[in-house]
Amino acid sequence: GAQAVLEYQLFYRRRYAEAAFASCQGVRLPATGGYAIATMCGRYGAELCTAQRWLDFQGDKNNGLAPLQIDFQLLPNGSEPG
Repeated sequence: GAQAVLEYQLFYRRRYAEAAFASCQGVRLPATGGYAIATMCGRYGAELCTAQRWLDFQGDKNNGLAPLQIDFQLLPNGSEPG
């Protein structure tokens, strides 16, 4: 039988995830003038979105965009997975 990856875990340091989120937070969609993060954070929208919620939505296979389930784990700065 063929094997395939259906889900995986991804470990980010919290500082990296927060910086990536901050770089997207102020971006506006030209067509609507609304924040892009509102569409990238699912039910939380722009106002309640956090780095973890943003990543959780990006990795949710039920969002219609992610090809498989991705479980983002944010690590305290300076720590290693495991």
